[in-house]
Amino acid sequence: MAYETERTESPGRPEPSRPQDRRPAVQLIPPDERDKLALRLQQSLTGFVDGPRHAVEEAAALLDETAKRVTAALTERRHSLRADWQSASEGSSAEADTEELRVALRAYREVTERLLRL
Repeated sequence: MAYETERTESPGRPEPSRPQDRRPAVQLIPPDERDKLALRLQQSLTGFVDGPRHAVEEAAALLDETAKRVTAALTERRHSLRADWQSASEGSSAEADTEELRVALRAYREVTERLLRL
């Protein structure tokens, strides 16, 4: 899975910067796949003049494919986040457990905030 560096802060509530908080945000669609999808969309748009119905059908199919890829990536990310914090708490001290839960909560917040910006 590809990564981009993006930090999300809560408006009006800055949090102290910690090294472990600088984990890269996961991209839902890797850049190369995203570029291919964008190219297909552009081809659909430019093909409208010569074949309007075909252009719209291609754009509809592209939206369906993109939605499926995003949904699959979100499902994978949710499972990964859950596995991280659930397995981290096994056999760890309360302090370490709390820190892992804080990091997990921050990751959930970042993903959710990104979705809300769509």
